Amino acid sequence: MNIKALLKSLRLRKFATGLLLLQLSLTIGLMVNTVILTTSAIDKLNNPLGFDVENLIVVDHIPTSGAFRDPSYFRSIAEQDLAKISALDGVVSASHYNQLPIQRGGWNGNLQAADFPDDGVLEKYLRYVPQFYASANALENLGVEIIRGRALNASDDITKDYYTPGKRDDIEQNIVLTESVAKAVFPNKPALGELTNNGRVVGIAKDFSITPGHPGNAKYYGMFGNFLFSQPDREQHYIVRVEPGQLAHVKAQLADTILSVQAERDILRVQSMADRLSQFYSKDTGLASLFGILSLLMVGVTVVSSFAHAHFHVTQQRKFIGIRRALGARKQDIMIYVFSENWLMSLLSSILGIGAAVALNIGLSQVITIDKPDILLYCLSVLVIFVSGSLATWLPAYKTTKISPVIATRTL
Repeated sequence: MNIKALLKSLRLRKFATGLLLLQLSLTIGLMVNTVILTTSAIDKLNNPLGFDVENLIVVDHIPTSGAFRDPSYFRSIAEQDLAKISALDGVVSASHYNQLPIQRGGWNGNLQAADFPDDGVLEKYLRYVPQFYASANALENLGVEIIRGRALNASDDITKDYYTPGKRDDIEQNIVLTESVAKAVFPNKPALGELTNNGRVVGIAKDFSITPGHPGNAKYYGMFGNFLFSQPDREQHYIVRVEPGQLAHVKAQLADTILSVQAERDILRVQSMADRLSQFYSKDTGLASLFGILSLLMVGVTVVSSFAHAHFHVTQQRKFIGIRRALGARKQDIMIYVFSENWLMSLLSSILGIGAAVALNIGLSQVITIDKPDILLYCLSVLVIFVSGSLATWLPAYKTTKISPVIATRTL
């Protein structure tokens, strides 16, 4: 194999060679980042969230009757809803919530120790801690364990005092914090029993994923209080925990069950928590699917381009190949000669592919969170290009061996 001769041959077709090199290198960069996006999306969907996602159903609804403006009426209907839902076959428990886990944004606020200095700098994500106001059994209903202290109970319910004139300002509610946020607010002492700007800590819950998009332990930050926020022009949320295998059966009954208590409401959604998780990561999975399709198309185009490039090379070199055959070159020598050009192109594109993979990764990192490329993914992508290019070159190379030395030399 004469590298000098191959390079000279490629230089004679600068435009076609340049386009093929660009295509091959872009294909490598695209494949590397496709695998990163795909594995990341799969990991996110399969990563344990710390609560009973598979057996939870979410019901989102909104009142349409003016009667719900009375907090007492609002509370009465909510209690009847939960009692009737809990009585359904297959239901373990049900709770009301002002917002849902697996979220972006939501009902957030700062959380700090009561004696936090006025001139202190609060950690970024402690300024946006999700605040859950829900039933007393809200954490148990999610399948989240209390690891220190106690869970909330009926005596912690501040709803009545909140809506009683003159009592709201005197409320000191009891709250439960997730373990990570408790350590962040009280890094130098146990949080249990301490006072925060949102109430006194009576329990610490095991971490579970509340805001998966946040980095590190911030995704576990959460505060829970026992309170029914009676605001009829906002979405209301129920979460229903069911026995394993009963999700579809219970889900089909929930809308009618709720409307049988009070029909003047719009049921906006009845969905499983697993579906909510899939929707949360729909952009990640959608982008991974798009890049996967593009990668397959690029590999297909690479096969076609490699075939065309090899076929054109053989056609242009027909006389030269005939001379080599006449001088005693074996068929395998001719095949290796044709394959060598493809292999050289693959080698050059693998070098350029490093830049393409890194550049595409940097571009994607400006809009989404994406891992950096690693050497194994890069090597696998180069291998795909090498194999697909070789397969595409095989037919032109095989046809080349059929060139008769006598026919080829007639043009001399």
